[in-house]
Amino acid sequence: MAWRMVTHRCGHQERINVDGSYVIVEKRIRKAEETLCASCEGIQSRRDNRSAGFCELWGSKSQCDRAEPIRQRVLSQVIVLARHARIEDRDAFDELYKQVLRRDDAEWWIEHRNDAITMLAQDIEL
Repeated sequence: MAWRMVTHRCGHQERINVDGSYVIVEKRIRKAEETLCASCEGIQSRRDNRSAGFCELWGSKSQCDRAEPIRQRVLSQVIVLARHARIEDRDAFDELYKQVLRRDDAEWWIEHRNDAITMLAQDIEL
């Protein structure tokens, strides 16, 4: 495998895999140069999430850094779904919103990054 050191927008460097076609590798490098590193993204997400009312995550620092953006994305999805829900379903979406804010296990968020809304909605009883 071939690797190349790339500097992120935040100034931190990361080793990027440069195996593959030129077009794909250039997109991968350009994306890395235009974004924050995982640690800085986690710090930014943690700041945003605290102001949004999320509880503090527990887990290792790397788990928390990975889970913070997932929580934010899920909350945004819940807000959009609630906005388009029927009036009689609004209470269920309010409860789902609260559950997203209260879930504090970073490992759970990473494990359920694609189905968090479904898993949390299963616990709601009306």
